[in-house]
Amino acid sequence: MENLKHYIKKHYGTNKQFAEELGVTPNTVQNWLKRNPTGILKHMQTIVSQKNTTPTELMSEVYFHKQL
Repeated sequence: MENLKHYIKKHYGTNKQFAEELGVTPNTVQNWLKRNPTGILKHMQTIVSQKNTTPTELMSEVYFHKQL
């Protein structure tokens, strides 16, 4: 299992690019990483349709990160 930050880097390059592609602010991405990553799941359909990933992979990364 990857680290959520690595997952974002692998699929989007940077947190800023991740934010832009999801239509959120970079600050929102930082809040997800520092406080509660489950907000990412609201964008699951977009992420899965844009990138080579699955809903299960994304959920696993988010919930693993939440436990840290």
